[in-house]
Amino acid sequence: MACENLVAQCFLDERAPLAVPELNRERALKYLECCYQQGLSWEDAEHQIEAFLQQRGVPHQGIVRQLHLAKPLLQPWLD
Repeated sequence: MACENLVAQCFLDERAPLAVPELNRERALKYLECCYQQGLSWEDAEHQIEAFLQQRGVPHQGIVRQLHLAKPLLQPWLD
């Protein structure tokens, strides 16, 4: 699926590579633009974000929190 390589930029911080910081709004814009241009839905983006965070070992509650933060920024544009 397109745009997967941009998911990491929304959640990784080079200064804290093992942490999952709050969604980086500025970097999320590139991800949103890619998803929009590729015609991805919010559900597609949600699955990409969830899979990425699971690969990083983020616990379920952390994933839920990140998706809750990402949804209002991405869903209106992707649905």
